[in-house]
Amino acid sequence: MAFYWKIGNGQTTSLWFDNWHTRGPLNLFFSDSLIYSSGLSRQACVADLFSDAGQALRWVLQSWGQPLPTLTNDPDRCCWRESSSGQFTMASAWNYIRKKRTRVHWYSFVWDNAIVPRYQLNLWLMAKRRLPTQDLLLAYGIIGNAACAFCKNVPDSLDHLFFYCCVTASVAFFWASRCNLPWRNRGWGENFRWATTYLMGKDFYKCIARFSFGALCHIIWKNRNDIIFRDQPLSIPAIKNHLFKVVRDKAITFRNVEDNFRNRRLQRSWSLDPIIFNGDP
Repeated sequence: MAFYWKIGNGQTTSLWFDNWHTRGPLNLFFSDSLIYSSGLSRQACVADLFSDAGQALRWVLQSWGQPLPTLTNDPDRCCWRESSSGQFTMASAWNYIRKKRTRVHWYSFVWDNAIVPRYQLNLWLMAKRRLPTQDLLLAYGIIGNAACAFCKNVPDSLDHLFFYCCVTASVAFFWASRCNLPWRNRGWGENFRWATTYLMGKDFYKCIARFSFGALCHIIWKNRNDIIFRDQPLSIPAIKNHLFKVVRDKAITFRNVEDNFRNRRLQRSWSLDPIIFNGDP
């Protein structure tokens, strides 16, 4: 059991039903008839074990070979076994319930701090091929017919949206040119492997390239949904302006960026504030 009781004065911990003994709750080892004949009621607390009425049960428990707790003046405390401090945290709870597997090769790319959480979630779904694209919805019978929101030629899929579609391909080329990166349109799997190989690194250039790639994917998916579900018109300039804005907003959080040719070229390409090369906030 993940939770257990650390005994203090023993007055708030159920003798029979709480997880305070090293073997677990005592009701797992004592039937109702044995509890009744023990002389201690079902409502007894651990402190009652050390009364005269609990002497017989104490002998039984001591015969198990595990020491009994010593009562103190401190209150009883419910502790979380999966944390060294005994305090419950969401992180330790997640580690407790999840299946632990070998980290995938794209882990450090998707969950990197350079990428904001909403972009991380979108990239994670893409890496798992779990975005609800039209090809999946058609296969599950959820929709009867569909066409790509951008090119209108075929139902969209992960590979089509990122970046076989002629419209999203043009945006991808725009992004790559701004980052001065070599680019050719391939299926999502190849594009993702390329990104996880060539966009990793802690320097300013790689951080902005990695962030802007996550932003590019998220903006395309968001615009796709706006066109399908909100009847928004397709506007390539608006998509590019959105990408420009989020990249500039991200870049302004950097200071003391190394003033070299590559970073200066990136700064000019994205029209970044040159204050990034200074140390003053």
